[in-house]
Amino acid sequence: MAPVAATSTTGFFQVQPDIPNQFIEDAALNRAAHLFLSQELREQRSPDLIRFADFLRTPEVWSWVANAEHDLPYVSGNGFRAFGTPNPDPLVTSNGWKQLQAAGIREGIVANGYEHELQAYARVHQMLKLYLWNPASATVTCPSAMQDGAISVLLRELLRKDVPGYTADQLPLRKKVFESALMRLMSRDPSYAWTSGQWMTERAGGSDVAGTQTVATHVGLGGNEVDGNGHPLGPWSIDGFKWFSSATDSGCVVLLAKTDDSGRLSCFWAPTRYYVNGVEHMNGIRIQRLKNKLGTKSLPTAEVELKNMRGWLIGEEGRGVVQIATVLNITRLYNAVSAMGSLGRALGVARAFARIREFPSRKPPNNVLRTLPLFVKTLAGVTLTHRADTLFTAFVSALVGAGDHPGAPSAPLVPNNPAQVAALIRILTPVLKSSTAKHSIAGVQECMESLGGVGYMENVENPEMNLACQFRNANVLAIWEGTTDVLSTDTVKVLHGRGGKATVAALDAWLRSSLPGGPESEEVLTAWSRITQLAQPQRKAEAIARARQITFALADIVAATLLLADAASDGNALALAIAQRFVRRSATFPGLQADEDDWEKECKLDAAIAFEGEANLKAKGKL
Repeated sequence: MAPVAATSTTGFFQVQPDIPNQFIEDAALNRAAHLFLSQELREQRSPDLIRFADFLRTPEVWSWVANAEHDLPYVSGNGFRAFGTPNPDPLVTSNGWKQLQAAGIREGIVANGYEHELQAYARVHQMLKLYLWNPASATVTCPSAMQDGAISVLLRELLRKDVPGYTADQLPLRKKVFESALMRLMSRDPSYAWTSGQWMTERAGGSDVAGTQTVATHVGLGGNEVDGNGHPLGPWSIDGFKWFSSATDSGCVVLLAKTDDSGRLSCFWAPTRYYVNGVEHMNGIRIQRLKNKLGTKSLPTAEVELKNMRGWLIGEEGRGVVQIATVLNITRLYNAVSAMGSLGRALGVARAFARIREFPSRKPPNNVLRTLPLFVKTLAGVTLTHRADTLFTAFVSALVGAGDHPGAPSAPLVPNNPAQVAALIRILTPVLKSSTAKHSIAGVQECMESLGGVGYMENVENPEMNLACQFRNANVLAIWEGTTDVLSTDTVKVLHGRGGKATVAALDAWLRSSLPGGPESEEVLTAWSRITQLAQPQRKAEAIARARQITFALADIVAATLLLADAASDGNALALAIAQRFVRRSATFPGLQADEDDWEKECKLDAAIAFEGEANLKAKGKL
């Protein structure tokens, strides 16, 4: 038969990949739920998570994403009206952005972390839902993270018995202001809820907040201006310039400023808007310009000038870094969950493509991409890293939940000693953020590459498979909330700081109580002993120089422990094989070598790892 020429409308057309329900298919996410939620809670919450994952497959959601990525935020009239008067609220965001913000609020992405009935388990449930949400959210999860951090700061502030910096007559009002703000920050009603900003970065200092040039002056209460809850504005007037201000459309903000010439920073909370006789005004905020970024383009990130922003002091004067650290712990956890959710989504797209992409030169059934051993091996490698990191992320989520609810029941791997929990949160949060960000960037790139040329395209027609956009967005994960070098240095400073010995003891106790035994467990402890040697005081300079090496080794040590504990929790043979492969192929554990003599056996394990979730899809009739 003579060959027939293809045209623009005839010939071969690739079948569109069907990306299944992520909660059902994602084996790593299911193992995390199994390890860190009780069976009762899994049975209670799984139907809603399945529903939510199905919602995230709908054309409506992805039309919002496409709109948010296409109609980017802008400053109307460069901040001025037609006759040259300043526009007090010039930021314009897309309908898609607004719809996604509203959906996240309705679904309780932030509020889930504070469900009283779940107590310590609330953070794990929140992590599962945030994981699913992030890749379909057009980065509305950024203001959500800072919203969650603001809640945590204000809740802790309201529990303080001593409240310096306020007069007796201001204390009742301060309490009402913070309680009213919390009602909005924790609300599931999009018409009422607030998100929050966290404005720290300035031109002089960047990550070194000692260079802050924002100044707060105590001026007292007064005037007829009220916030969105009808309360007077705070007694502090704040002036300065913030170089990177994400969540510019938020309802409130937590920020740092200096109050005297000591150089010490104080923490403040302020509403972004106020009202006079019902007319809305910006609370001393002028947007200078929006940032033009590689990714997260739908997220309005601005340079803002502050003039007489009225706010409320949080904590003691000069102790602002301590307060803002509470926010950073939350935002860095969100960063890790977002990293894993993005990579989980990318793997789901790659698997869906591999199931339907055929090669004309090969005969069935070996003509489908998923049957190529090298492709499957690459996918299995990314999947292995993703699984380890997802368990690590769930573990830190569980720790934060235990920290929120001391003494409440939690997962077996979570210590019941509050001091040990606090020490683990402090050391592991920067480690988690650093490692998951780097792994997500590399992993999403591999998944994008696995689709060939179509993966490199901005598939705005089918945004659910737009891995180019996911890759652009993923790159910020290693930068905001602390770059890899900044957080690696912070990790070493924790090990060598005032509480360094207690931190090492807490991590040592957790490792020894969690590892199930066997050669892999012994190798993990050997690697840990090398880290403890670098924690000796005389080796501090060396440790700082090797901070990245230490940080990523710690990540491997914790992840390996969790993989081994996961396998031991139910005797799952594949989980054990995954844990063994992780340890035997990591440079952190050189004492054990992978057995690669039987390449056919190795390829079968590759396929089992890469496509493990298909068993769940078949069981649910989804494949």
